Amino acid sequence: MGAANLLTLKDTLLGDALLSKLSVLAKREDTDLFLVGGYLRDLLIGVHRRDYDLALSREASFLIPQIEEVIGFHFFKVGREDTITYRIIKRDMSIDLTYLQGETIKEDLARRDFTMNAIAFSLKDDTFHWVEGAPEDIEIKVIRSVSPRAIDQDPLRMLRAIRYLSTLDGFKLDALLVNDISLKKHQIDKMPGERLKMEMDHILLAPHRDQGVRTLHESGLLVALFPELRGLETLGQGEYHPLNTLSHTLLTVEKISWAMGWCSSNHHEIPLTPERTLSVSYAALFHDLGKQETHRVDEKGKVHFYHHESFSCRAAEGIMDRLRFSRAMRDQVLRLIQYHMRIPNLPRETKDSALKRLVHQVGDETPLLVLLTLADKEASRGILAVARDDVVEGHCLRILEFYGEKDIVHPSPLVTGSDVMSLGYGPGPKVGQILRFIQEKQVTGEVETREDALRLLKEEFGQLKDEP
Repeated sequence: MGAANLLTLKDTLLGDALLSKLSVLAKREDTDLFLVGGYLRDLLIGVHRRDYDLALSREASFLIPQIEEVIGFHFFKVGREDTITYRIIKRDMSIDLTYLQGETIKEDLARRDFTMNAIAFSLKDDTFHWVEGAPEDIEIKVIRSVSPRAIDQDPLRMLRAIRYLSTLDGFKLDALLVNDISLKKHQIDKMPGERLKMEMDHILLAPHRDQGVRTLHESGLLVALFPELRGLETLGQGEYHPLNTLSHTLLTVEKISWAMGWCSSNHHEIPLTPERTLSVSYAALFHDLGKQETHRVDEKGKVHFYHHESFSCRAAEGIMDRLRFSRAMRDQVLRLIQYHMRIPNLPRETKDSALKRLVHQVGDETPLLVLLTLADKEASRGILAVARDDVVEGHCLRILEFYGEKDIVHPSPLVTGSDVMSLGYGPGPKVGQILRFIQEKQVTGEVETREDALRLLKEEFGQLKDEP
């Protein structure tokens, strides 16, 4: 890093309003306070984010209340006592403050993950510090371990390396790091599930996530992380599917972006929150897990995977419990997997009433199901794929149109539980079954008014029966 670059970078740092205040504080108290890692790296590659990482010695912890006073916000604590982080998160800014790993900044940087992050600026004396090779690695955009023991110290760094690959433009993994990940991939199962999911979330939300997912697979880390995928690596899908099941699965994940573009070009924008992006991405990753258990070849040599959706759900549920998925995301992913064959299996002549019924059943997940269906279709482009394209795509467009009608997704009820129980039914699941029956008739247009609904209710359920 040349002297001119250092001078420019120092001027930029001290010109930052928040860093300038902290610099004044560190100088006044004559106490070391360092800006470290990603903020400096990003400035050097031309990216300016307000995500600050700070470090100080434990002996300087008295400075923390003064830092809060200077910046006007209070920290909250995360992590264990030995790895505690003081954190502030605001709409356009975040600050993480940690204690130095070691007695000095030199020792701290030597214990960090990658050289591109092992760089620091002292806010007390305006000096730069880095491990050997850090400036050069940032300049040539390579992700390299600080030491040969970096992964042994924290196996999660394998996933973090691929997260950076997925996030930072133009960066590549050092060959020694790639080899190290391949050799040590099984250490990943030592990590807590929630930390694994956090890194996977970052990869699946990253701008270069396709590259990240491919690298996960090529390094062997994907199957080490999700052993349930192993059986798909050599599982063929029959003459009409050119890819094995795992290759098809990874391509399905990649094709979600294509599916969003296709919907947009057909006048159906599907805005996705990060949570919904993750749900459809994980559903794509897990949707065919059950094929290894349901693989059958008939007397004509044709391959079948009957009811593989249910087996996929069971395997996916085990993964999501292990990785501590939230209940809401878990349920959404399972719903998408359970329904992912519904649209492709619809015949060309499917009536609007059947499509409306499907939209009502799937509910708010309907746009995600369309994206998964289109991505799955596009990743299955064998001999018959082109012939099926217009059918599946036509159904998807009609489904999105029906989804836009509020009365189909969330129709206002025409009858209530009290109406059902007035026929002599007691409280219980039977009442819910009857209400759903009436509501589906309402969705398909067979029932339009409360009078119609009450008439149908008496005709179908006026005499108490043991079955719906």
